[in-house]
Amino acid sequence: MESDECEWDSTWEDEDENKTPRKKVLQRRSQRKIYAAKDMQNFRHSCRNLDGYKDDHDKPGQGRLYNLEFYRGQIKSSPDDVHIDEFHQKWWGKYDLLQDVQTFTQWLFPLQTQGVNPSAHVLTKKEIKLFRKDKQLKSKLVKSYKLMLDFYGIRLVNESTGEVACASNWEQRFRNLNRYSNNNLRITRILKCLGTLGLEHYQAPLVKFYLQETLVKGQLQNVKQSVLDYFMFAILDKSERRELIRFAFNHFKPQEQFVWGPKKILSGQVVHYKKENMDQPKENKQSGIAEDQKKRVKLHESKHKMKKVDASHPPEKMESKKDHQNKDEPVIPDKLIGTNSDQGANKSSQCSSENKGVEKLFQDMSLGVGDDVCSPHQTKESYEMSEMSQ
Repeated sequence: MESDECEWDSTWEDEDENKTPRKKVLQRRSQRKIYAAKDMQNFRHSCRNLDGYKDDHDKPGQGRLYNLEFYRGQIKSSPDDVHIDEFHQKWWGKYDLLQDVQTFTQWLFPLQTQGVNPSAHVLTKKEIKLFRKDKQLKSKLVKSYKLMLDFYGIRLVNESTGEVACASNWEQRFRNLNRYSNNNLRITRILKCLGTLGLEHYQAPLVKFYLQETLVKGQLQNVKQSVLDYFMFAILDKSERRELIRFAFNHFKPQEQFVWGPKKILSGQVVHYKKENMDQPKENKQSGIAEDQKKRVKLHESKHKMKKVDASHPPEKMESKKDHQNKDEPVIPDKLIGTNSDQGANKSSQCSSENKGVEKLFQDMSLGVGDDVCSPHQTKESYEMSEMSQ
């Protein structure tokens, strides 16, 4: 059976770290790239528990912290031989240089995987843990981020929220971005690096910006596929990722060809969270069962009272309750008992009254649920049998 879900996308699952995602099949004529989905899920999984990493997990030969040394200004990039401060000061606005040189991005935005520059170094878990705790290093990473945003025709509006907007020269820079597809890979790397090194709050605003430009405003058509395949799925926060996918679904045309999320969930045909789907009915069901149990207890007590009356007042010796009633005995309704003088004459009438009283109690039970419901026409004897069986 065909599905619009992808085996390598756990966005819509409440995944556990040790749980193997369930198998899903992507539509055969899908526009979504399977290797992209696999790459992005592997990236997200590699970012689990970064702050809780223990140094004793390091392998031999991983003692040198190249990426931290570069951002601390202790070493220069290779093979370009550029200091971190020189990148921020002298490379700002040098658009031809930033476009033509392909080896600096691995230094400015290191990852846990090897890039195209063999002279750059893979980011280690120890480096990540130290980087995420160092405000000065993260401040320098923000400068690197601003450098590249300017190159793409974007400005950082708010460092606290990560909000971005078009720069004054956006039209010129958009043409460059639309022309050179290698920039799509760079943006994916930047998004991954921001999430890895503790600046996750910068991810979603940038992706939202590109979704608006591509899907809503119709700009950057050569970037749109990367936005959908890569940018959205670099978001580490699953709730933010889901919201971005919903936004993309609502603005994608034609909507029936959207393959980056389950359309039944995105269109609201089914509720995604089991908790959202089940809590309210469960609560109502429990409330109904509780009410039903109260009615059954009430009926059970009434039944025992009736038995007590039958045992203490046999028909042949039944006398008026007014003559023998004391404060410790319950008041028995007149319709359930009679005097010696009219006992024989009203025997059939008494049985009919008893049945009607029980029938009324059964009618009060009609709000119950499922197998707990007793028919209002069920006899007293058959109800007693069903009570015993339970």
